[in-house]
Amino acid sequence: MRKSDLKKNHELFDESIERYRQFMEKIVNTQRVVSETQEKRDLAESVILRLSANWERFVDEHLVDCVNCDHSMLSEYFGTNIPANPGKDLCEALIFGAGYKDFRSVADLIRFSKKVLPETKNPFLLISKTHRKRIDEVYKIRNYLSHYSAVAQRSLRKMYKTEYGMDRFLEPGQFLLAYSAKRL
Repeated sequence: MRKSDLKKNHELFDESIERYRQFMEKIVNTQRVVSETQEKRDLAESVILRLSANWERFVDEHLVDCVNCDHSMLSEYFGTNIPANPGKDLCEALIFGAGYKDFRSVADLIRFSKKVLPETKNPFLLISKTHRKRIDEVYKIRNYLSHYSAVAQRSLRKMYKTEYGMDRFLEPGQFLLAYSAKRL
């Protein structure tokens, strides 16, 4: 069986990021179609949710493809024999079972990936500290936008304070579009 092409996942994910970046650039700079500030904020929040979903799909696919390329640690993790050339469906079933694996941070993703991937074949270990921090910020924003819970708001408020020195709470759209949307 042919092994997975890890580059393909990156290309699809990079394309989606670029597409949303260009979309938001148009929205931020336009005054005709979307002229109201609140509408731009709503769109920025929608884009963050879409990017988060794309990231989660990328992570899932990449984990499956990495295990498909080298399943030695997964076999050890489960304490079972896995066929020499497992298909992607089998790899996915072994990693995720019948449910959904929710990674709440990059550290959570890395902890899990260390259990199922050899260190030399684990691309998640290569995520820089700067990128880990930014991805975790997006997780916090996504959680708030998904739930609007007090817990998610406290987490986001704490991130605003520690990372940006902000004392007041801003809705994510306002936060993302500040400073000419450089945060987005």
